[in-house]
Amino acid sequence: MFGLDGPAALAGDSMGLIRGLDDSPVAMDEARAAAEAVEIFFPPEAITDVVICGMGGSAIAGDLLVSAYRDRLRRPVTVVRDYYLPGWVGEHTLVVLCSYSGGTEETLTLASQALERESLCVAISGGGKLASHYASEGVPVVPVKGGLQPRMALLRMLVPLAVLFERLGVSPPLAADIDEARGTVAAAVATLGPDIPEPMNPAKQLARALTRSVPLIWGAESTAGVALRWKDQFNENANLPAFVSLLPEMDHNEIVGFAGMPADLSGLVKLIALRDERQHRQVQRRFDFTQELLEPQVGPALSITGEGASPLARMLDLVMLGDYASLYLALLRAVDPGPVEMIDRLKDRLASTGYGRAQG
Repeated sequence: MFGLDGPAALAGDSMGLIRGLDDSPVAMDEARAAAEAVEIFFPPEAITDVVICGMGGSAIAGDLLVSAYRDRLRRPVTVVRDYYLPGWVGEHTLVVLCSYSGGTEETLTLASQALERESLCVAISGGGKLASHYASEGVPVVPVKGGLQPRMALLRMLVPLAVLFERLGVSPPLAADIDEARGTVAAAVATLGPDIPEPMNPAKQLARALTRSVPLIWGAESTAGVALRWKDQFNENANLPAFVSLLPEMDHNEIVGFAGMPADLSGLVKLIALRDERQHRQVQRRFDFTQELLEPQVGPALSITGEGASPLARMLDLVMLGDYASLYLALLRAVDPGPVEMIDRLKDRLASTGYGRAQG
């Protein structure tokens, strides 16, 4: 059985992703300063609706922010993972182009469409064509430090989006929430990092509990985006299938599927319920009752609640736990969490047909 403590435990992390999380508070500071400094050329009152364009680790920032503040947003906001903008996008739509690499082909395609429609565009990027070509087209660009795996640059994409939402009147003031969230992230680094032994490290304990299982992650309302982030991190970091279900929707369909679950699969699925103390009372009850109903088929669920006063802090409390746990699970599975071979192979195939290779 693999150990997670001691310097030798990190030998399988060739890109240093686990140690890279140590810089998370600094990443938030740098990203916040960059977003506050960028010059915006249009007033908030010009915006009627918002589209966040991105893929993978660059798009998840939009999902997280929208799910955390869904009941407090002052404009309709949609996250688009596609090659086409919705038909309603026009000259009063704020289009936020999120691509860490700056070369994500889907996002660049949407950028071209947004300019054709004379939309109000802002970009968040670590370089590439998005930061160079579109800056010359008059698109304000929030610069992000490059050189990371896109999935490990979440905070560098998320914080600028939060700052832009506040500056452009899409959300209520978020400065105090960002301050608290930074403290939450710093606390996570101090309590979940690799130097904290497994008996005192919740992330290492969670990873151990998920060995030899396929995670099924439940989210609802403010934790919907977090559930997707956890799934993505288990996929890319641990090379493990993982799946997401959202309440209350799953109680109208998916719950029935468990009744016919083969007995030999009952030990394979591990349910993880990501909860928030501010969720609707009926959603909280649905978590409880659904877990009780499905326990005979799949066993007890791991129920985890984010802590913090603000939605952003509670969200990032869960995000950091999932990020660390997925990396530790990779080590337990003897998987190097850095390379993403299947994505690279797919990009090579696409590049051979004339499309660009960069993603994220």
